[in-house]
Amino acid sequence: MKLKHLTFGIIALLGIVSCGGDDNPTSEPVTKANIIGSVNLYDEATTQVDNSNMMIKVEGITPSISATTNSEGSFTLQEVPFGTYSISYEKQGFGTFKKFNIEHSNTGSSTILTGAPSLGQMSTTTVTGVTATANGNNIVVSVTTNPAGTNSTARYIRYFMSKNESISHENYTFHSSGITIRINPIEITLSQSDLTNAGFSSGETVYIRAYGDSFWSNEYEDPNLNRKIFPNLNSSTVNAVSFVVP
Repeated sequence: MKLKHLTFGIIALLGIVSCGGDDNPTSEPVTKANIIGSVNLYDEATTQVDNSNMMIKVEGITPSISATTNSEGSFTLQEVPFGTYSISYEKQGFGTFKKFNIEHSNTGSSTILTGAPSLGQMSTTTVTGVTATANGNNIVVSVTTNPAGTNSTARYIRYFMSKNESISHENYTFHSSGITIRINPIEITLSQSDLTNAGFSSGETVYIRAYGDSFWSNEYEDPNLNRKIFPNLNSSTVNAVSFVVP
């Protein structure tokens, strides 16, 4: 009889221990974390402006996840599932900027986006005239803008070249860096070596087109289109002109 009571007591104790384990279930795996970053906003020149109310959005995710910058340009995208993402930056009056292939993985903390981009407002500079004239072994390109660039107020342009007469900022072979102009018109001299380095050969017909741009052009490389995007260009411009490579 004593052995029977002892056996029953052991079974009861094991049952209590087993039930007690249910009070501490295994924790769920972490599948989300924040993405944190910042931006610096400027006018179309070099003057910093209000950093707030730029919308930052994770692309290609449902439900959508977005945030707006504060006065310091900082933002936090809340509880983003781990993965690889593209992120867009948008604000009225600014060209859209994008970052691609953001790796967001479980590191035990938020993903911090390094290298806060400097983003500018879209250009109000209109290109009103372009000519291209041979001068010996050089091509002299003259660009007129409205408003004109002056010593006190610089303006900015960018030109594109191609062997295709339908050249544009979306269809080009070569693009220049941003050019600061303080006189009107501005003359740009392209040497034979400049044109060779741009991918053109002697005797070829080349088309050139210019656009007003901003100091901070918000440019980025789009891996899907396999070309650079220039969001801040002023699309109001003149037709392309052509020249023959010396």
